[in-house]
Amino acid sequence: MFFGYHVLWPQGFNGHFEWPSALIALAAAVALFRYKLGVIQVLMTCALAGLGVHLLQN
Repeated sequence: MFFGYHVLWPQGFNGHFEWPSALIALAAAVALFRYKLGVIQVLMTCALAGLGVHLLQN
C-alpha cells in the first residue's frame, strides 16, 4: 500500500494520478497471473516501459 500510494500519487492525494504507472502495474499483473511469465522478465519489461515513459515526458 505504501509503495502503491507513492507511485500512483507522487505528490500525495492532492496531486495528479500517475496513469502511466497504473497501466504498467496492470500490465505486469496480467503478465504474471494470466500469462505466467517470470518475475524477472516482467520486472525488466516494466523497468524499460517506465524508462520509456519518463524519457517521453521530459
